[in-house]
Amino acid sequence: MTRSPLYELQQRLGATFTEVAEWELPQHFGAPQAEYQALRHGVGLCDVSHRGLVRVSGKDRQRFLHAMVSNDTQRLQPGQGCYATLLNVKGHLVADFVVYAEPEAYLLEMEPQAVRPFVETIDHFVISEDAAFHDEGGVWGVLAVQGPRAAELLALGMGQELPHLEPYAGITGAMAGHAVRCIQHSYVGGSGYVLLTPMAALPDVWQTLWSHRQACDAHAVGLAMLDVARIEAGIPLYGRDLTEETLPLEANLDTAISYTKGCYIGQEVIARIEARGHVNRKLVGLLLEGDRLPESGATIVSPQRNVGWITSAAYSPARQQNIALGYVRREVLTPGTPLEVHMLGEPLSAIVTTLPFFPG
Repeated sequence: MTRSPLYELQQRLGATFTEVAEWELPQHFGAPQAEYQALRHGVGLCDVSHRGLVRVSGKDRQRFLHAMVSNDTQRLQPGQGCYATLLNVKGHLVADFVVYAEPEAYLLEMEPQAVRPFVETIDHFVISEDAAFHDEGGVWGVLAVQGPRAAELLALGMGQELPHLEPYAGITGAMAGHAVRCIQHSYVGGSGYVLLTPMAALPDVWQTLWSHRQACDAHAVGLAMLDVARIEAGIPLYGRDLTEETLPLEANLDTAISYTKGCYIGQEVIARIEARGHVNRKLVGLLLEGDRLPESGATIVSPQRNVGWITSAAYSPARQQNIALGYVRREVLTPGTPLEVHMLGEPLSAIVTTLPFFPG
């Protein structure tokens, strides 16, 4: 199991650890309400060095990647980025990721579980093109700097004001004498950044940001509360809300799709869905009654017919009740529709609601 260079520092901060993608990372720091408040009103610092990173290099990388994925990556200039997916020929999801354009390469950020299927699938299409895909997981230290005061904290740490950045765009700067790349990317809705730095530099970068924590209401945040805030924001997660059976438009991944770029793998399926005007099921938010949380895969019923399943669930501090994400058939998509979630014991009453649960 891999440990972050921040492990001992996190221990001193009272972290309880969990295993994720063969990494041992903080689950929480013993103060869930403080962690949540930081994400929603200050800034939360979360070690996400387990994130999957794939570097795309070679002189044909621009043309090749553009022809493979669902968004227009060819237009990206260095420092710009976009959200995209790789699909199979049936239009089903192989991986979702963010593309960051560098002067001589692309860097793709994704869930660690998505790296292998992504690389294996896309390598299959490389024939004579000069395009290579390198797994750079573990090379970079990755910090999620999330919350409305994130830009303020990063400006203090870098000693310069951050310019306005479009979503997924980034700048390169320095912190504690180390090169850092700061990218506008929210994991929890609203404001947020991802900070990339060489793995060995991570403790110095963390300490620099930590020294300004009081000025920005910053708090160390574990993966558990990061996930709660993600669910509140209605952001689907690969491996839980997104699987190899998912069509991207079922999961509200519209920003990952370009309808003008031309052909890519699975494009014909997406075009047929666009022409039809709907999908047969869609990811929605559910407000749950009671104090029990359904497990992933729990059946959604209306009133005696199976109409979907749960993918993620959590207690929402914003709503002060349990919430869930789940796929339901289009005939029960209307907000306010009453449903039931069937699990062990009594069924749970649920009501369809619009996403996000928390305004971003």
